[in-house]
Amino acid sequence: MANDNAARDKTCVKYLAHYAEPEAQFLASFPAQYNYQHVLVIPAFQETAAFIQRFANSVLAKQQCLLIVVVNQPDSDFGREHQQAQSDLADYISGQGQLLWQDENLRLIDLALSSDGGDNKTAIDSGAVSDSNSAILLVDRFTKPIPADQGVGLARKIGADLAVNLFITGNISSRWIHSSDADAYLPNNYFTAHADQSTSLNRSLNSAVATCCNFYHHAEQQDIHQANLRYENALRYYVAGLAYAKSPYAYFTIGSILSFDMLAYCQARGFPKRSAGEDFYLLNKLAKLGDVAYLSDVIIKLDARPSQRVPFGTGPAVQNIMNLAEQQQDYLYYNPGIFVELKQCISAFESLWQHCLQPQLWLEMLSEPTQQALVSIGLLSFVTKQQSAKQAQFDKQLTVWFDSFKTLKFIHALRDLGFDSILLEQAITDAPFSLLR
Repeated sequence: MANDNAARDKTCVKYLAHYAEPEAQFLASFPAQYNYQHVLVIPAFQETAAFIQRFANSVLAKQQCLLIVVVNQPDSDFGREHQQAQSDLADYISGQGQLLWQDENLRLIDLALSSDGGDNKTAIDSGAVSDSNSAILLVDRFTKPIPADQGVGLARKIGADLAVNLFITGNISSRWIHSSDADAYLPNNYFTAHADQSTSLNRSLNSAVATCCNFYHHAEQQDIHQANLRYENALRYYVAGLAYAKSPYAYFTIGSILSFDMLAYCQARGFPKRSAGEDFYLLNKLAKLGDVAYLSDVIIKLDARPSQRVPFGTGPAVQNIMNLAEQQQDYLYYNPGIFVELKQCISAFESLWQHCLQPQLWLEMLSEPTQQALVSIGLLSFVTKQQSAKQAQFDKQLTVWFDSFKTLKFIHALRDLGFDSILLEQAITDAPFSLLR
């Protein structure tokens, strides 16, 4: 165990030295006496203070959690339009308790100590140990905006990098970084599900590098609620299709329901700095390092809302569904026949190594659409590069190569080769699998 911890720490220290964001270096003066069990990272852009109020009043705030809030805005005209709102949110967070520590653009606020308008400098100078259960580490990335093309990915990375640093210094004890969003209502068992290994489900977390919680969307406005329900069903249908096909990449890619292991995060070199899809690409790397566990009994409520803050994802998808409904057009989704083809393809991969010198013979055992789809995504090139590999290494590299991104390309190729998208509800009815709940 000691050797494992040393290897983990060495990997994390290397990550912090070469790949972490500058904010992680600002923690050099972070006081050793402030220690927390859990860490939760939330990026905030165009958000009200409601999520801070929810956290402060929740059971989670009594479980020794450090909430890292990265208040950010893009360096575009769209971002500058909202700078005052970001500043107001930061001021609200600062008013939640006494200032315990600050350096550069980081401020640590104790939730348990009331803010009476006094001199916050006193709390810093006194060096007194806080009696609070939780605190907020506020990161100001609106005064110095984030590059628009790096968006929420960079915001999440800053928060997670800070968490890794505080884990290495002993200020955080749990190996899990919890990633969520301001629109998420986290349940009371959110942290304990990752810590309690008394059940067979949670014992499986020992081998997991990431987890995805269960979720549902809700909105008071009926048209938004219905649009989100259809999108949620599409997500569940897609993941259920991957699970039916026995893909090792069958998991939800939603940033607000994601948790991941510190070591695996560092091995994957952190969140990609993208304006959208950062959760998809991080999980794609994490899944190659270990299991992604689904916590069906940890259910997160998500505010259902259309949004154009990111180029793709839940918000734009919901807006698109609403637009289709207004135009009385159908919402179409992947044909279930695609997942049948995917299942047969993944099953056939077991014998691919035996035909690595003549992959065309192996392809001929598959349907014509699957053959064309695999050729179009570069399977023959992969096989050529792996021809000298032993079977175990070949099969491992094949799983790495045919990852969630390649799988999606394969699915799109089949769609373009005649497996036309159909009405979502019809796809769910016709599918040889049930939605993942």
